[in-house]
Amino acid sequence: MNRKTVFAGLIFAGLVVLTFFLLHSPEKGTRPPGERPRPIPKLKADDFDTLEVTKGGATTVMKKQGDNYQIVKPIDYLADKDSAKAGFEAIEKVQFNDILSAEKSRQKEFEVDEGGLRVVVKKGDKILADLHVGKTANDETMVRLEGKDQVWATTGFFRYQLDKDTLGWRDKHISRYEEKDAYKIEVAHRTRGRIAIERPAPTDGGAAPEWGVVAASINVEPFDKRMATDVATTLSALAASEFADNAKPEETGLDSPENTVTVSLRDGKQYRILFGKKKDEDNTYVKMADKPQVFLIRKFQVEQINKRPIDFRDKTICNLASAEITEVSVARDKDPFVLSKNPGKSGDDAWKLTKPAAPADISKANALAGFFHEWKAQKYAEDNLPKTAGLAKPTAIISAKSNVKGHVCNLKVGGESADKNNYYVLPSNQPYVFLVAKSDVDRITVKLDEVKKK
Repeated sequence: MNRKTVFAGLIFAGLVVLTFFLLHSPEKGTRPPGERPRPIPKLKADDFDTLEVTKGGATTVMKKQGDNYQIVKPIDYLADKDSAKAGFEAIEKVQFNDILSAEKSRQKEFEVDEGGLRVVVKKGDKILADLHVGKTANDETMVRLEGKDQVWATTGFFRYQLDKDTLGWRDKHISRYEEKDAYKIEVAHRTRGRIAIERPAPTDGGAAPEWGVVAASINVEPFDKRMATDVATTLSALAASEFADNAKPEETGLDSPENTVTVSLRDGKQYRILFGKKKDEDNTYVKMADKPQVFLIRKFQVEQINKRPIDFRDKTICNLASAEITEVSVARDKDPFVLSKNPGKSGDDAWKLTKPAAPADISKANALAGFFHEWKAQKYAEDNLPKTAGLAKPTAIISAKSNVKGHVCNLKVGGESADKNNYYVLPSNQPYVFLVAKSDVDRITVKLDEVKKK
């Protein structure tokens, strides 16, 4: 046998061995987890009770206490249950797959270098695992053990479940309960009076009971039942946007709160929330009356729950059915118009412009007539003086006439609110100045050309 034949045979034999090895070796991620080597033992829920998470050089220490989780350092504060639970479970679920690198120079690439996210797992004071948690890519999270250079690809958890600072771990809930358990709401405003509303206990299989006024220092009839439901619902899961740990009473205004809203539950528990000053346009200081912690909540939350007694009064400014409306007019300095319904006419002849005289855009006229049904304002204005609201010289007067005796809608439109989202509006049949959504007013005070037939 010549040399070439022997050499070819050796190559062939080598290829056979390599092929066998490749065919019988498990692909990455396909071997059962139990067969993989682990740099730390698999931890079950009862094996550990403490997580020390270091992010940005600051360490948060959390302990599991029954079904809850408590931050013990750098502050003593309740941890957000959902976030903490996910963090603890992430440690239970981690599976070590393959070593991606043992080169120290590559640790920064995998984001497992010193100074990154570090998680120490303990049972009491005993350290069970000390992990540098790196980036997540292709559903694998890179992990390195403290003091080791090997970078492991792991599955079963993701970095974001542990990548939080102390603020991220803190429970931001101010009040939390089942909305159906609330039976009484009390509002005590510093200058605008008081109100107490209640609802009966629900009956099995019956309709949800409605809220009713039991005491009020001002007239709140007709009563807006939906307002009470909205307040109870929002307070059932009220969460802060930020903590104001170092804010002083004179800064927050909570030493003399503007408003106090109390929700009482059927089991006897109460949530009494104090409203202080605005920190800025988007945040307001609040706190529970029986706890020292000061929070900041967003503007939209304040608008939903920081109610004055007058806010529980119905805010309907017009309620005319479109079928009964015979005329819609907008009086103003520029482009005034009057739309009138043609008696007995339908289709393209149902409406006409009588001021100025011109054919009307029927679809636009019908739309305008429909806007007056159950039209509600956003809220009652703080200042009820027409002059202050720009109503001494209105920018427009909106009117709708009806074929039903006594049904009428006349609205004076004043200036814009400070946030530019509302207009001051005064109905002719009410003594109150309202704030009405700018978009609602603008859809009626359209340009004359939009009303004309094209």
